[in-house]
Amino acid sequence: MTLCIDLYVRRKSPMPYLFCLFACLAALASSWFFFTVWVELSSIVLAFMVGKKDRPTARFYLFSQLLGGGLLLMASAMGNSSDGGLLSIGPVPSSLVPLFYVALGIKAALPLLHFWLPRTHSKAPVEASVLLSGYAVKMGIYGMVRMSLGPSPWLLFAGVFMALYGALQGVMQRDAKRLLAYSTMGQLGFMVSSLAAGTDLGRYGSEALILGHALSKGLLFLSVGETEKRYGTRDLAELGRGMKDLPWLFPFFAVGALSLAGAPLTAGGWGKSMVKAGLEGYPLVEACLFLAGLGTVLSLCKLGYYAFLRPFKRDFPTPPSVSPEKGVVGALSLFCVAILAVGVCPPFGSVAFSLYPLKSLMIAVAFFCLVPWPFVPTYSPRDVDSLLSLLGDLSMTVANRILEVHSGNLARYLFYIAVLAVFLMVAVGI
Repeated sequence: MTLCIDLYVRRKSPMPYLFCLFACLAALASSWFFFTVWVELSSIVLAFMVGKKDRPTARFYLFSQLLGGGLLLMASAMGNSSDGGLLSIGPVPSSLVPLFYVALGIKAALPLLHFWLPRTHSKAPVEASVLLSGYAVKMGIYGMVRMSLGPSPWLLFAGVFMALYGALQGVMQRDAKRLLAYSTMGQLGFMVSSLAAGTDLGRYGSEALILGHALSKGLLFLSVGETEKRYGTRDLAELGRGMKDLPWLFPFFAVGALSLAGAPLTAGGWGKSMVKAGLEGYPLVEACLFLAGLGTVLSLCKLGYYAFLRPFKRDFPTPPSVSPEKGVVGALSLFCVAILAVGVCPPFGSVAFSLYPLKSLMIAVAFFCLVPWPFVPTYSPRDVDSLLSLLGDLSMTVANRILEVHSGNLARYLFYIAVLAVFLMVAVGI
């Protein structure tokens, strides 16, 4: 993945390799303390990459990740042995499980803790989005895998809610990168649900989908990034005709979309089939994830149609012809090869499993073709990040009101306090 980004980006930078180094060290850490340290260092590197395009969003992302890291450090410190030994990465004391889940939930964008994900994805440069979706957000899932807990009903509910909510939000998005961001949230829901089953096969399914999703989403983000560079926008209401103007790009997008949708013989299809195998005995969960899979395919159909297949509006200018860069084609090709190689020769499991998700793929494509009007990109719904902006505006309004009444007259303040104290004494009958 880092090599693909290095090929894709014109401006050579050590940041992707530095991120890769810290992320790999986190995966190899032997204690929760060092796991947290390496994860936070990778977050700082990623924040610098985001800051090249949008510094306020970089600060917002960094502070949110440091919040999760601080909680994780506190939880690991509370679990240290009395002789000062560090808490080994793995199962944690039952009293600390909720705190670990909240800390790792911020990293993994669990419901209500995903406030940082849509904004960061939509504002970050493409190379940062690839690392963010492909690896950084998975570190929270990896931490949950290492906790090695048994079946967890509430975590299973959170995973199902995540998958359904991410799929629903993705279908309604107008911004192409926000659509992919919510798709990431939905796929994380699949991973959490499989992990919450508490079985070895469930953990294997979560790990398989981590790999399949990373490759698929990396290819999709690079495809959307090329579209944005070409047309100067990622607003689906203004895009179109990419199939004609960018005939070399559409096959790459199609491979990434088919893999994310769970097509057979792709990395994503193998991962989702492993998740299905890990959730045997949970028919209601399987049904909900099937609906979430339909939503994922519908959002990809929306992205593919409005970015590549739909004709331009008449008032939209036709961009000049631009030949593809060798580095871009090389990066996209590497992702394609990896997706097909993992799908045909999976590291574990069986290729035969990959036939399961084909049903949801066919149903969703047929529904989109027959009933296209609900997917017209006319607006983007609000989410938790909008609520944060509202709370920020409210706090600034309150602060401004306090400044307006502030006169600097200490005697007046003391008089108000005395009147309030007398009123309270009379009210309580003193």
